Amino acid sequence: MNMQSYLDPLIQEFTTGPYYKEVFDAKEEYFEKAGIVYEDDIEYEQRMSIFMDWYLFDRDLPKVDLPPIKIFFQKNKKNWSDEERKIYKDFCETQYSIFKLNRLSWNKKTFIVEDLFSKKKYRVNDTHFYKGFSRGDIFEARIIPFKGNYEFSKGFCFHPAEMSSFIINEIKKVRHQDRTKHQKLILQLSSMKLKHMRFNHIDVKHIYSFDSKF
Repeated sequence: MNMQSYLDPLIQEFTTGPYYKEVFDAKEEYFEKAGIVYEDDIEYEQRMSIFMDWYLFDRDLPKVDLPPIKIFFQKNKKNWSDEERKIYKDFCETQYSIFKLNRLSWNKKTFIVEDLFSKKKYRVNDTHFYKGFSRGDIFEARIIPFKGNYEFSKGFCFHPAEMSSFIINEIKKVRHQDRTKHQKLILQLSSMKLKHMRFNHIDVKHIYSFDSKF
């Protein structure tokens, strides 16, 4: 079974029935911070994938103060096999961050990426996404531990190469602060990227700025 096969039951449980309204509320919360996307936007599918991951792995549900993945794990761990228990426990430790692609392996099956917040490097095994990557790319993504390896989740937000210094400098300011500050910056940068797409006639340096009027 691939990674998605294990994620599907989690998605099914926490997006339907009593959780349907919770997804709606989470969408409003997320897109208020990361910028509203529309179905005809180029990055619509990517942004929706990033949102769903944020909802499942990061956002604490009201009155529970745990994200869906941790609730799912606590609820089901006694009924799983040892292998399933290990897989879902690892899912509780996903890495959502801004990464830099240091290099691709010679056979283009492995990415060496650096988490720009923690400075930790990851070897990500993934053959599905390599065509969209170039060395030095800076991008928002989620890395998921799976069966002893790391894989990318579906959603990516690539930032303009010319804004690398700005992004790295902003990350340095909050690197030693808590995870909440990290996520706030990730979503702010995501919003800037969306504005850059919509106002591509404006110098990107005026968009990637906390003093921007756009």
